[in-house]
Amino acid sequence: MSFEFVCMKKKIIILVILFLLGLLFSDISLAAKKSKWQSMLERNSVPIIYWQKYLPKVSRGEYRKAVKNYQDKEDNEEVNIIEGKYPLPDPEGKIAREQHLWLKDNQSSSSHYKMTDTSKSCQNGMAGGYGAFGALNRGDKGEEKYYVNMRWGYADWVEPESDLKEKLEKKDKSLLLKSAEGFPKSGYIKIESEYIRYSSKSGDKLKGLSRGYKSSASDHAKGDNAKLEYKYKGGNWERVTKVINVEKKKKDWYKRKKVLVTNNRNGEKVVASILESGPAIWTGRVGGLSPEAYEAIGAKTNENCTFQYVDEKTNLGSVN
Repeated sequence: MSFEFVCMKKKIIILVILFLLGLLFSDISLAAKKSKWQSMLERNSVPIIYWQKYLPKVSRGEYRKAVKNYQDKEDNEEVNIIEGKYPLPDPEGKIAREQHLWLKDNQSSSSHYKMTDTSKSCQNGMAGGYGAFGALNRGDKGEEKYYVNMRWGYADWVEPESDLKEKLEKKDKSLLLKSAEGFPKSGYIKIESEYIRYSSKSGDKLKGLSRGYKSSASDHAKGDNAKLEYKYKGGNWERVTKVINVEKKKKDWYKRKKVLVTNNRNGEKVVASILESGPAIWTGRVGGLSPEAYEAIGAKTNENCTFQYVDEKTNLGSVN
């Protein structure tokens, strides 16, 4: 046996020993970082997905949250589909991710995330209010975490538009519609390619026009269509969706009813509470989900989902 071969053999043995020692000390190091609460999670077979975000050291409070989230999902292994007093707006259709709702007056995003222990992947901002069904409070954290919105049947959902009752010239500072019903006291309209801002409304007449608002003023013929618009920051324009003929009794019935939402692509399911209304008609979507509910079913924008009423005793959250 050559001297070179013996040396090479010794080097290999030393490298293997060093590798094994590295693994040993790595395991010891990881074990040292474990808190007793992490050990309890492991002993109770709580899947790591429920507490991975709390590593390297799980606290007592985080242990409780992980156990609760796991139990909520386990409790939702079966759901009882029911018929609602009023039908769902759509049994199936496209959705998108919504934003968080206030749990106290003028709540900031940072305050909300801290109060609800919101994961980073769900920190996508605040909607700027309580939602269509009124004020929420800290005790509504579970409802806010898993909510669904649709254009519920307690009102008529419209995007106001009307035809010009008389021609409109570039110099004109007012215009007359066949009907201004549904148009707000002030706002923006679009006629052909011209955007027009108006400052007041009297009957079917829109007054105080700012012609060619970030567009070009034009002449328009009697009968041309005028659509209500909404101007977003950055110069983006979309239609305005409004509710009219609101029926309070119906609205009260819809509030906090529970809906099973199924992602048609992957079969993932989540139970969510009716806590908000929308989206706008022009989006082409039938509903939306809170960030956590959206993430629970692995959804994507304009994903097709199925909607069903479930028993009010059903726990909110993911369904196995």
